Amino acid sequence: MSLTLDHIQIAMPRGKETFARAFWREIVGLDEIEKPAALKPRGGLWFALSGAELHMGVEHPFTPAQKAHPGFATDQIDALATRLAAADYPVDWDHSIPGRKRFFTTDPFGNRLEFLETA
Repeated sequence: MSLTLDHIQIAMPRGKETFARAFWREIVGLDEIEKPAALKPRGGLWFALSGAELHMGVEHPFTPAQKAHPGFATDQIDALATRLAAADYPVDWDHSIPGRKRFFTTDPFGNRLEFLETA
């Protein structure tokens, strides 16, 4: 058996697509994917990752994930950290894994996110 990642879903509050779009598209730089028509009434957004998708799904009541988190690999970690900091998002560098340059931040809703670059 072989497993690969198709998508990851992160929860967001109802009616906050504008904030999700500004964060993931404008700051992080992901391309938005059109959701299937049958799923559009549920709210949320989808974005393209390299080889997978990021789904922002509406959860009500909403509670941000503060420990569980996705780890996104990038080849432009310093530029991403600069854009996040400029937009007033926290950039908390963590050096506890040898050979991994990484930081933690939060999305507009308080969900914990990790971005990393292999040295």
